[in-house]
Amino acid sequence: MKSTLKRVKRKLQDYLSRSNKAALPVLTNAGNRTQFSDVQRRINIYLRALWDYDFPISQTKTDFENINSHKPFIENDFIHLPRSYCDLIRDDQTRVSAQEVYRAASAHAAAHLIYSKHCFVAESANKWERAVISMIEDARVEALSIRRFPGLKYLWAKQHTATSAHNLSASDYLCRLARALLDETYLDEDGWIKQGRELFKAVNDLDDHRISWDIGMTLAHAFQHKKIKFNARLDRLSATYRDDNRYIWRVIKLQKDEKAATAFNYKSIVGISEVTVVEVDAVQTGGRISYESDSSALASETYYYSEWDYRSQIDTQAWVTLREKTPKSGDLQLVEKIIAKNNHLLSRMKNLLHAIRYEGVRRIRKLEEGDEIDINAAIRAQIDINLGVPPDSRIMMRSVRKSHDISVLVLLDLSRSTMKKVQGQEYTVLQLSQEVCVLFADAIDSVGDPFAIHGFCSETRHRVEYYRFKDFDQPYDDIPKTKIAGMSGQRNTRMGAAIRHATYYLNAQKSSKKLLMLITDGEPSDDDVNERKYLRVDTTKAVKDARRSGINTYCISLDPAADQYVSKIFGARNYLVVDHIKSLPEKILLLYASLTH
Repeated sequence: MKSTLKRVKRKLQDYLSRSNKAALPVLTNAGNRTQFSDVQRRINIYLRALWDYDFPISQTKTDFENINSHKPFIENDFIHLPRSYCDLIRDDQTRVSAQEVYRAASAHAAAHLIYSKHCFVAESANKWERAVISMIEDARVEALSIRRFPGLKYLWAKQHTATSAHNLSASDYLCRLARALLDETYLDEDGWIKQGRELFKAVNDLDDHRISWDIGMTLAHAFQHKKIKFNARLDRLSATYRDDNRYIWRVIKLQKDEKAATAFNYKSIVGISEVTVVEVDAVQTGGRISYESDSSALASETYYYSEWDYRSQIDTQAWVTLREKTPKSGDLQLVEKIIAKNNHLLSRMKNLLHAIRYEGVRRIRKLEEGDEIDINAAIRAQIDINLGVPPDSRIMMRSVRKSHDISVLVLLDLSRSTMKKVQGQEYTVLQLSQEVCVLFADAIDSVGDPFAIHGFCSETRHRVEYYRFKDFDQPYDDIPKTKIAGMSGQRNTRMGAAIRHATYYLNAQKSSKKLLMLITDGEPSDDDVNERKYLRVDTTKAVKDARRSGINTYCISLDPAADQYVSKIFGARNYLVVDHIKSLPEKILLLYASLTH
C-alpha cells in the first residue's frame, strides 16, 4: 500500500511540475477522448482509399511517465498510434476532432512509409541537427503526398497552431518552421523562418531525400546566432499528429577504436537494419550497393537492392538488405544415394545433353586453305579459266562445329514451406529440391556447361539471406555436394531481391546465352508485406530487368494454384507448373535441353 501511495505521489508531483504548455493538452477536453479501438477500422479504410494498400496499424502501449509514449511512431513498417486522442481547440476557437487527428497522424506516417525510403545515420548529427533534419523530412513527405492528394494539406495545416508570438524555445521555432513549410498563407517575418522557406521552395526534386539533410544542416547551423539552447527532452512540437521520426534514423553501433576513423555519411548508409558498422567505402555495381571492407567479412557480404513500389510507381533504391550466408555442410552420402537411386535417368539425360552439346556444323567458305574443296567455287573458277578471266583462288572451305555457349543458374526457394511433405508422399519439398540439384548438377557437369546453384529465404526487407551452394567457376566436387546435402528451409520468400542478386552473378558471365531457372513452391511473400500484389509486381519488375540484360528467366512451380499468378510474373511461355512431383527431376533436365538447344 505504501509503495502504491509513493508511486501516485510521484506521478502527481511530476504532473504538477509540468509547464503550462505541457499540461494544457492534458487539461483541454480531457474528458472528451476518442479511443483507438473506435476508429481503427475507419483508419484502415481511409489509408486503403488513399494508397491502395493495407498498412499494418497497431496501438501504442501508453506509459504515463513517458510523454513520448503519446506520440505516433513507425517501427518495422508498422504504424503505431496512441491509445486515445482528445479534440483540439485552436486559439481562434476552431475545433479539430480527435478523429481528424487520427486521420492526420495515420496519413503522415503512411507518407513516411511511401516516401522516406532512405535512412540517415544518427551518429552523423547532434540532437539539434537531427531535429531540424527530421522537420524538413516531414515537410518533404507531406509535400509529395499533397501533390497526389491536395485535401491532405487542409487536414494537416489546421493542426499547426504556432505563431510568431512563440519565440521562447528552439521547439517554438521548429513549430513555426513546420507551419511555414506546409502553409504558404502563414505569415512569419523571422529571418530564420524565411531562410527555411526559401531553401525548401528552391528544391527542384522533392523525391531526392538528400535535400532534408542539406537544408536541415544549413538551418541548424544558421540557428546558432539566436543563442537559444535546444533541450531534446523538454522541447515538444505543437502538431501532435506527427510521429517521433525514429523511422528515418538508424543507430550504428561502433567499437571504441572505430569511432575516430569512421568514414560513413548519410548518403551511403541506406536500408541498414541491425549491423555492426566499420569503416567502409560504398561501391555502386550493377544495380546494387555493397559495402566492402578488408577487416569485416560481414560488410563485404551485404548488398542493398531496389524494390518496385507499384503504389507510388517508384523504384525505391537500396530498400532491401540482402546478406550472403555460408551454407552449412551436410552428409555426402545423401548425394551418393540420390545418384544411385536415379542412375538410369541420369544416364539417359547425359546422353541427351551430349547429343545437343553441338548445335550443328557451320561451313566457312572462300578460303585459300581449308579442309575440303568447295565444289561450287571450283566450278566457277574453271569457267573463269575457260573464258580467259583470272579465277578466284579461294576455292577451299572449312567446317566448324558450333559450340554450346550457355550459363545457367538454378535459384532455389528455401522458405519454411519447403520443409512440409509433398501431398501424398513421404518426402518434403526440400528433399525433392535436393534431388533435382544433384541430378541436374551431375548431368550438366558431364557436358561442361558453366552452372551455379544458389538459394534464398527472407524475413522482412531487412533480412534477405542468400546461399551459394555452387558457383560458376567452382568445380563440382565434394564441397558443393556437401553444401547441397546441408540445405534447410526457413522464413519467407522475398523473390524479387533474390532474382536481382542472381541476375548480378549471371551478368558477370561471358556466355552468349544466360538462363535463370527458379524452383519454388509458392508465390512471393514476406512478414512485412500484407498485400500479395506488392511483391508479385516487384518480382515481375525484377524478371523484366533481367530480361533486358539478356537473361531468360524460367520458373518451375510446385504450387498447384500457381496458374493464378505465375504467368503474370514470368510470362506465358516462361513457367512450368509441375503436377506430378515425382517426375520433376526428369522434367527439369528435359526443359534445360529444350531451352538451350
